[in-house]
Amino acid sequence: MCGPPSRPPRGAVLPSSVSFSKIVKAYNEARSGGQDVPRLAVVGLGAEHARVVDVLSAGADEARGGARAVLDAVHPSAFSRLSLPSDSWDIVVFVAAGMPPRETARLVSAARNSGSRVIALVDAQETGAWARAAGFAGDEVARSLGAADGVRPTLENRLVHAADHRAVALAAHLPAVRRAYCDHVILANAKQNGIIGVVVILPGADMPAMTANQIRMVLQIAAAYGEEIGSDRALEILSVVGGAFAFRALARQALVFVPGFGWVLKGAIGFSATLALGRAAIAYFEAGAPLQVSHMKRIEHQVERARHRLPGFLQRRMAAR
Repeated sequence: MCGPPSRPPRGAVLPSSVSFSKIVKAYNEARSGGQDVPRLAVVGLGAEHARVVDVLSAGADEARGGARAVLDAVHPSAFSRLSLPSDSWDIVVFVAAGMPPRETARLVSAARNSGSRVIALVDAQETGAWARAAGFAGDEVARSLGAADGVRPTLENRLVHAADHRAVALAAHLPAVRRAYCDHVILANAKQNGIIGVVVILPGADMPAMTANQIRMVLQIAAAYGEEIGSDRALEILSVVGGAFAFRALARQALVFVPGFGWVLKGAIGFSATLALGRAAIAYFEAGAPLQVSHMKRIEHQVERARHRLPGFLQRRMAAR
């Protein structure tokens, strides 16, 4: 039975600027979205519709009910006959291939009236005329499925945004959505910590907020991979984020040796350290292994060595100007 993290055992060392209440709050926030699973309907016909359903269903955990616990494949004619009560589906995806835009527009209107979020999956070469004729807004259109090219919005990205705070539960049930969700969580937390690093001037005052973000991020990633986080694992997370304190020590030293520009480096380190921590968490969970304290301790040791070398490096750079 998983519950909030128990208080650290006597003798355990926690950073003085990180209160236990913040750890519990981050723990509860990370777990709150995993209990409410959004329902998803994929409406379409033909081979492309079948392909989309197969891709989204791939790897679904049968122990959680498989893809059928989250996703329904629906033919347009069957969809149009439904009364669409408000609790039918939270998100409805319309696969454009073979779907007349006028008929689709009627179904889209019905889905919206039922309270569902709507997404259109169109061909990457589509000019947008079909989506507009079918009644979709620009941020409701996805142009690819699977690998992202950094330019065209993917269906997985649109699903994460449409699911909002319940995206973690969707990712836990549908592995196809997992990476898009984790990338979203990592980038959001890295941006927050980058801003905190820039605007917080008092030494050490950035640690509570940054660390709470990092704990919550790792817990969210763990939940997306179906990892059960109990009190023992939650305390283990504290060791995982321990390396980030060394990163912030680097930033504070930079403030001394790079006057006028240290705040830029401080923000960059807050961003990059959080990004690196998130990527490390993904790598471990994708390998099917829990985060190991020993691995993160090695990273922390390497960063600590860099911290001791930084003053001399910066002094040489300043002298060379």
